Amino acid sequence: MNSWETSTRLWFIIIGKRRELVVYTASIRTEKLGDEGDRKDTVLKVAKGLVYRMEVEFPPGCCGLQHVQVFDGSYQVYPASGQDSFHSDARVIGFDDLYLKQAAPFEFMVKTWNLDETWPHTIQVRIAMASSEAFMARYMPGLTWKKFQEVLAKAAQEESLRREVAIGEFGKTVEGL
Repeated sequence: MNSWETSTRLWFIIIGKRRELVVYTASIRTEKLGDEGDRKDTVLKVAKGLVYRMEVEFPPGCCGLQHVQVFDGSYQVYPASGQDSFHSDARVIGFDDLYLKQAAPFEFMVKTWNLDETWPHTIQVRIAMASSEAFMARYMPGLTWKKFQEVLAKAAQEESLRREVAIGEFGKTVEGL
C-alpha cells in the first residue's frame, strides 16, 4: 500500500469546525472521438490552501487516448510543460506538490478530451490540500512560516508575470483571426 492510499482513507482532519486536510475529487466521463479542440471543461471546487498532492487515475482501456490538463484560471498548472497533457492506461499519475491556491475563485478547471474512436472513458482527478498554516508547515518542515510566505510571494509575482505574458500572447492570436 502506498502513502497516498493510506492518506486517502482519512479524507480530512477536522479541527474545531474547519476541515484542515481535504482531498477533492472529480470523476470525469469524456465521450469518444474528440480532439483537443473538443475539450470538456469540468470545474473542481476547492478551498483556499496548499496543494500538497495531485493524482490522475486512468482506468484500464484508456490506451493513452484520454487526455487531462488542470488549469488555475488561464494558467496551466498540471502538467506544467506548456500545452502537454497527462495520458496513460491502467495507471495513477501522482506526485507531491507545493502549489498555493490563495486567490479566488477557489477552483481548478480540469480539461479532458478523448481520442478513442470506440469507447468513452472516465478518469478521476484528486487534489489534496492543507488549509491551515500549521498543516501547510507540515509539508515544508525546513521553512519557517515567515520564510514560506516570502517564497510564496515571490512565486506569486513570477506566476503573475507568466500569466500576463500568456494573456498577451493569446490576445495577439485572437487579434490575428
